[in-house]
This record gives sequence, C-alpha cells and structure tokens, in this order.
Amino acid sequence: MAEAMTPAGGFAGRRRVLVVCKGNTCRSPAAAAVITELSGGTLDVRSAGTHARPVGGPASPLMVEAMAAAGYDLSGHRSTLLDTALVDWADDLVAADEETARAVAALAGPGRAVRLLGSGIPDPWGGDVAEYARAVRRIQQAAREYCATRERGADDGRPSG
Repeated sequence: MAEAMTPAGGFAGRRRVLVVCKGNTCRSPAAAAVITELSGGTLDVRSAGTHARPVGGPASPLMVEAMAAAGYDLSGHRSTLLDTALVDWADDLVAADEETARAVAALAGPGRAVRLLGSGIPDPWGGDVAEYARAVRRIQQAAREYCATRERGADDGRPSG
C-alpha cells in the first residue's frame, strides 16, 4: 500500500527534514542524500539554499563526483531557494554552517530550533576534488550523528535566535 501524501507534499507519518546551505549545490543536497539513506526512508528529506542561483541548477560537478565515489547519486539534483513555505513544511531545520543557521533562524522566526549539521561543514565551493571528498566525509559523520539523535528521540538542536 502506498503512503498517503500530505497537502504540503510530504508523506504522512514521516518526519520532515530540511537541510540548508548557501547555494544548494554542494553540502545540503549531499547531506539530504546521506540522511535519506541512513534513515532507511523513515525521514522525508529535502534541501535548499539561502542564495541558490540559478534556481533549478544542478549540483556542483565536483560534489557529484565526490558523492559518486562515496556511493551516492546527485546527478538529478536541482537547486531550490529557501523560502517560508519550505521552512513551514519542515519539522527539523538543519543548517550546514553557523551563517546559514542564522539566515534560516531569521526566516523561521522565534521559537523554531535550527540544528547545526555536526559542528558545521566548511563550504568546499572553489576547492579541488579532495576538498569535496573531505566535505563528503564530514557530511557523512554529521548525518550519522543526526540520525542517531533522531533515533534516540532527543532534540538537541540549538535554539534559533
């Protein structure tokens, strides 16, 4: 039996996670892919960028390459600009770095927690393939930590604001 879609486009009964970075071409789509796999499909995960330009653009070729080496396929990713509808959709807001966390918190408003992905993932944009591979390893570790926290039912996300 197929899962019922909610009006917001998610699946009924699944926790909705939004992962955000600056451009939505490197860190957030990579983290979304890893979290989706680690959760075994129990989480409905999307990604967005605070400055995604152009909207609908592909993931960075170097991130596609680094993720492929780790067993993930980002070739179909298209960038999405963060907006209030996505923030409202999400149960969990996860930011790739402190600057992004502040931007997400400002859009989310008071009372919404924004969780930092691990201790923050440096943006590999402009680096070589080795820098992207390091980012993927950091993302994988942070995603494992995030999923372990979700499994324990803990919510240790940092308060926004």
